[in-house]
Amino acid sequence: MKPLTFFVYWMAQAFWVYLISMPLLFINSSSVKQSDFAAYDIAFATLFGCGVLVEIVADIQKAWWVRSGRPGHFCSVGVWSFSRHPNYFGEIFQWWCLWAFAQSSSESNRSYADPLWWACIVSPLFTMHILLNMKPTGLCNAEGENLQRYYDKCPEHYSAYRNSTSILIPMIGYRHVPMLLKRTIFLTSRSTSTSQRRITQARRKAN
Repeated sequence: MKPLTFFVYWMAQAFWVYLISMPLLFINSSSVKQSDFAAYDIAFATLFGCGVLVEIVADIQKAWWVRSGRPGHFCSVGVWSFSRHPNYFGEIFQWWCLWAFAQSSSESNRSYADPLWWACIVSPLFTMHILLNMKPTGLCNAEGENLQRYYDKCPEHYSAYRNSTSILIPMIGYRHVPMLLKRTIFLTSRSTSTSQRRITQARRKAN
């Protein structure tokens, strides 16, 4: 690898880590001293741990499913029965919680108006952008043309799973959620629905 190319890739990774770590850097650089955690701190520290736990459990359950021979063609066990991408949810959720947790480390008299703390919102937003909008990875990759194999092998079963399971946020009763909420709070975009229709149409034409 050429030195310039290596430098570019190395700096890109360093900048990535810096953006993700901004809430933690904000906390560590703060001069605010607290003898004990307030209820606010405990709440978001707990929620952060929940996000990490969801991601770990999702990855372990997916690994067990793969080792079992991929029964059913797609993973719908455990937390995967409540979200089609619970690992991504856990990753995004934990960084939002860390950003919120950092607020109590603000040195400003009006902590919620601290511009440095608000600047740290780049961390969860960047994580969301990578996992939700970048085509080589995340939802764009998982919800794209790769779905073709499911519609080839088990179209009815997979369609039912998609219609009853949230794309990201784990929940029960997703099939009863109004479409307006699905396309806002639950992040089911028009492009995702369009990809599903295109794959279904292509499969029908092939038959």
